[in-house]
Amino acid sequence: MNTKEKLNSIGIMVCLLLVSVFSSCKNEHGEQGHENHAKVEGEYICPMGCEGDKTYPQPGDCPVCKMKLQLVEKELEQAVSPNKLVLSNQATVKLQSGNNEKIEKAQGYITLAQNRNQSVAARFGGRIEKLYVKFSSQYVKQGEKIMDIYSPSLRTFQEEHLFLLKSGADNHLIEKSREKLRLLGITENQIGQLEKKGAVGLTVSVFSPSNGYVFFNASTSQENNTAKNTSAMNDMGMQQNTNNESSYAASASQIREGTYVNEAQTLFSINDLQEVWVLVSVPNRNVSQIHENQSAEIVSESNPSKILNGKVVLIEKTFEEADQRFARVRIVLPNPNNSLKINSLVTAGFSLSNNENLQVPSTAVYATGLNAYVWVKIDTTRNGTGVFQVRKVIAGASNNGMTIIKSGLSPNEEIAKQAGLMTDSETFLNAN
Repeated sequence: MNTKEKLNSIGIMVCLLLVSVFSSCKNEHGEQGHENHAKVEGEYICPMGCEGDKTYPQPGDCPVCKMKLQLVEKELEQAVSPNKLVLSNQATVKLQSGNNEKIEKAQGYITLAQNRNQSVAARFGGRIEKLYVKFSSQYVKQGEKIMDIYSPSLRTFQEEHLFLLKSGADNHLIEKSREKLRLLGITENQIGQLEKKGAVGLTVSVFSPSNGYVFFNASTSQENNTAKNTSAMNDMGMQQNTNNESSYAASASQIREGTYVNEAQTLFSINDLQEVWVLVSVPNRNVSQIHENQSAEIVSESNPSKILNGKVVLIEKTFEEADQRFARVRIVLPNPNNSLKINSLVTAGFSLSNNENLQVPSTAVYATGLNAYVWVKIDTTRNGTGVFQVRKVIAGASNNGMTIIKSGLSPNEEIAKQAGLMTDSETFLNAN
């Protein structure tokens, strides 16, 4: 083979080699480009973000939460927190108006209905010589004798009346004297006995003004212990101690034989117990939904199987304690059979409702204690998957599976129905 033929053979071989190399490079680049495209278009990720940004080349289930992996499309390739932006196919709900009625329970106790108390005060100072009612809550009838009191001042008025009778004084003066005795609590029968006997008795009896139960628990006002009131000790020539804390005047809890009472001091009260008061403590957040004349269901510890119906008559304008946010509500409760016991514990139920509530299913709200969150649907992918973004809202009371949304959400916005499935709790709490 001559030189020319050798050169032609070498040229052909070089050409074949170049063609082979070019074809190989082209195929390699083509396959690589296809692989890169598949990586972008065909990656799958857990919608809950259980494994962070880890992706899978094939569809399947998440090995952690077992949910179906979601396709990562081009428009969502940017890195976002799985708890800020979530892909999900779950159903959505919107705000809806409704009457979210709730029964608020409040604890309290039964006490005397003060408006049914008939207080009996001493109209003159003196010393209790005898008590016919031996204990508080004892039942008495109208006109029944309660106590005998020795009073020097009243004794003086009685002697003056007898002097007018014996001296033949003008009838007008005698009638004025009788009127003075009546104003001091002396009954017509007692005045008649005084005029008939012509002598003043050692003591004067005090009678019950009505049927009911006697309570020696009415507080004594401070005025009863001051010097401006005539005390029994002054009547007897004894000096009164004007110190309120050490006054000789008996307080209501000290009424007993031998004690001294002051003029205008409350001796006892009569209460028929046909009605009682129920005092309950209601949280401040619910006070605005309770109103006067509203009905309340009462359950007493003495008879928990029976529901009693009461009526709200007063909502106090101040909190019970400065550091507590509970308001006291007063309820009137009928007690025709006197079966309710004073100071017994009760539970009151109030119906709270608001016809202008905007609410969503409680499952759509993710509560962390102080805060509440929902997942708002902001977009939809090409294959119909919903794109949800977390948002903080202000939630109200929950009842019957519905939660009130006070602010943070518009009526036309859609939110995920199952908020609890949209987040990894630990990651979410750390991020929010």
